[in-house]
Amino acid sequence: MRYKIIILCLLCVSVFPSIAQQYKAELPYRMVGGKMVVEMKLNGTLRSFIFDTGASRTTLTGEFCREYGLAVTDSLEVTDANGRKSFYPLVQIDSMETPDNVFRFKNVPAMKLPEPSPLACFPIDGLIGSDLLAQSIVVIDGQKKTVTITTAEKESSVSLRKMARFMQARMPVISLQVGSGHNIICLFDTGCPRFLSLKESDFEALPSGSAYEFLSEGRSVGSIGVGGIAAERVSRRVNFPLLSVAGTKFKNVIAETATPPYTLLGVKLLDYGKVTIDYPRARFYFESYKPENELEEKPHNVGLQVKDGDLVVAAVWGDMKDVVEMGDKVLKINGKPVGKYDFCESILNGIPELKAKKKTKLTIQTREGEKVIIY
Repeated sequence: MRYKIIILCLLCVSVFPSIAQQYKAELPYRMVGGKMVVEMKLNGTLRSFIFDTGASRTTLTGEFCREYGLAVTDSLEVTDANGRKSFYPLVQIDSMETPDNVFRFKNVPAMKLPEPSPLACFPIDGLIGSDLLAQSIVVIDGQKKTVTITTAEKESSVSLRKMARFMQARMPVISLQVGSGHNIICLFDTGCPRFLSLKESDFEALPSGSAYEFLSEGRSVGSIGVGGIAAERVSRRVNFPLLSVAGTKFKNVIAETATPPYTLLGVKLLDYGKVTIDYPRARFYFESYKPENELEEKPHNVGLQVKDGDLVVAAVWGDMKDVVEMGDKVLKINGKPVGKYDFCESILNGIPELKAKKKTKLTIQTREGEKVIIY
């Protein structure tokens, strides 16, 4: 979410106590609606943030800025995960600390979101971006659910065979190998809830057959970025029989095309191994739990979303395009009439009735009358 090619000013970082040795802080995180949420101290008070390696800039909600009376100091143009470009005001945070007080970041420039916040569904006050971590080594452990930040006097002990170099300064943009001899430049983005989101132009540049298998075409509503929810779009679904991340092989990776500034390697990567990002040395490491990983994803051919309290069709793939259309309303789930749903609750916790069984019978109101499909 939220990318921009800019020259970033180094933040003033204090470490306590200030002795010449390596220090570290460990931040537990929890998954909320597919996002990593951590706590940081702002001006002495604990607040919640999405930990987002794909964000080039630390970000605050407009509501938080108003609460603390933070004045606008400048503005900048940002392109979000859906490819939307907008200008945003900049404010300054006097002090941001890790909860254990090991790291203190002073005079932090932060992007201010509009009100109401496009991230209002999430119980957070902003995003922790890569700019805050520019002088640090960050280890993300998906099993322990921790983010460990250390000073960078010593380089990581992880083998260089598990390393990929940054392709862009100060951001974890790396090269992935797909198929035999083909490469994709991607951004490791913990703000992306998927394993892989494929940039449309990268898809068009890859040769079909040797790099990927085309599965189907569909229409879908985009994800939530700092610019809001993306409009309906045509998307392609492909399967990568083989994809390598820093030397680790993944088989049968299914991805859908979208319009981010980069192909995104998302937070689902943490299900398969530990990530280390050495920002000063521009290195990305991936320590897989297994030598090879088989991804057994079976994506739905119909996607659903809550709109105005109703459960409606928000994505249609392949042959289902001849059965239902975008916006068709779900009337019953397993024969029981549906009620009204809260949009934010659906984003954060999903629809309870859809979690009960592996296969769910949906009765949908279409232009041709009621139709029953298996979800």
